[in-house]
Amino acid sequence: MGLVIIKCGNPGDDEHLEHLAKYMSDDRKLMIGGNGVNYTDAKQVAKQMQSLKEDFGKTKNRSHVQVILPYSQKGITAEKTCEYTKKAAAYFDDDYQTLYCAHQPDEECDHYHSHIMINPVNIHTGKMMETDPVSLKPFCEHVEKVTGAKNRLKFKKNDE
Repeated sequence: MGLVIIKCGNPGDDEHLEHLAKYMSDDRKLMIGGNGVNYTDAKQVAKQMQSLKEDFGKTKNRSHVQVILPYSQKGITAEKTCEYTKKAAAYFDDDYQTLYCAHQPDEECDHYHSHIMINPVNIHTGKMMETDPVSLKPFCEHVEKVTGAKNRLKFKKNDE
């Protein structure tokens, strides 16, 4: 069984956007990509996401949604991790700005995993993304189709 871990950024915690973008693009990354952002520049990612929030007057709402997908199944490779990351992140492409990456195992984390940072402001409507279990169930089902592994949703605080 796999996990889909969700962390929601606090309102006004926009400094964390750049910090998270830098973390996602550190030396452990196998690949990085994005939708609606210049994913090669962490500072630009943060500015572009903040700009969209300002355009829709959503600067007092949560700063971001982070999805973490740990891949603990046997036989997972760097190539599969990258493939799963792109396909999982594509779920949000039509409506949200995203930054996504695949990280390789290291001393801090002993398995391949993905991060998807989502600007929770819909690029078309300005409506905030719903992050309750019922609203995220279709994404979990999408991840199950991508990876072939059953998963469960887990919410964590940003400092966990």
